Amino acid sequence: MNAFAHLDPKLVDQAIAWSVRLRLHAGDQKQLQAFHAWRTTDARHEEAWRRIESMQQAIAALPPQLAGQVLAARAAQNAGRAGRRNALKLALGAVIVGAAAYAGRDTPWMEEAMADYATGVGQRRQVVLDDGTELLLNTGTAINVRYAAQQRVVEVRRGEVMITTGRDPSSPTHRPFLASTDDGVMLAKGTRFLVRKDGEHTRLTVLEHAVELNNGSSAPVLAQAGDSYFMSRAAIWKAGVAEFDPSAWTEGLIAAREMPMARFVAELSRYRPGLLRCDPSVADLPVSGIFQLADTDRTLEVLLATQPVAALYRTRWWVTIIPRRPE
Repeated sequence: MNAFAHLDPKLVDQAIAWSVRLRLHAGDQKQLQAFHAWRTTDARHEEAWRRIESMQQAIAALPPQLAGQVLAARAAQNAGRAGRRNALKLALGAVIVGAAAYAGRDTPWMEEAMADYATGVGQRRQVVLDDGTELLLNTGTAINVRYAAQQRVVEVRRGEVMITTGRDPSSPTHRPFLASTDDGVMLAKGTRFLVRKDGEHTRLTVLEHAVELNNGSSAPVLAQAGDSYFMSRAAIWKAGVAEFDPSAWTEGLIAAREMPMARFVAELSRYRPGLLRCDPSVADLPVSGIFQLADTDRTLEVLLATQPVAALYRTRWWVTIIPRRPE
């Protein structure tokens, strides 16, 4: 049910604007006096304000990551179902929550808004650049493209991308191609490779030819086809035996090989809005198989049917994998 259904949309918009204004100018006495005057001049203003307050309190009870993703999901749904105004209300609500929870920090939403190319949760996107380079962006990815006369650079801000380098036919010098993260740079040697920015390190997986890694503090490393390496600002090291196929996502899959449940759930959560967590008591259960990413609800059903676990739903967007109780 729409909490604003019987209210004048203009009054709801005013209430949202006041909420944002008060957060941005906390303690400003002139703003507080003007807000009080607006709120008390009409009973409908007071009702609109109370609805906004109620929405904010309900959202504040959720973890910030869940709150932002739920609002974004609802905004997207309402954009198609109830028009731009309702979507705008929820999007502004997300801004309110985000301003309170992430003040002074880079957020996925801000990175997505500022990036040259980006994907949301559960999305994939294919991009072909002017030099013929093909990019396939995985879920929750933000990248910038920095092409200049002397070189080509794809900057991975967050997430994961498969890069197939183009031949750069219009450049007489065939400019070198580099991928970068805040951990270092990767120089392509005419190749296809995966770059994943994950927390405090970057993972490189070379699918064809070779890529040179350089973090500025260690000796450069040349990774050959089939190799996977991790890179941080302090070190470069070869990855061990993979618990899952790092390229399977390009086909819309997770291909797990004796993958601990906690790792599997964390990987699946990248493709699902909200929070998906694993209880520590089942964290080490091994998961093997091929699972679809397009429908995470269906993937959870398969997981529950093949493993001794159950799903605790606090909301549709807040799920914890727990031990299955004996029948």
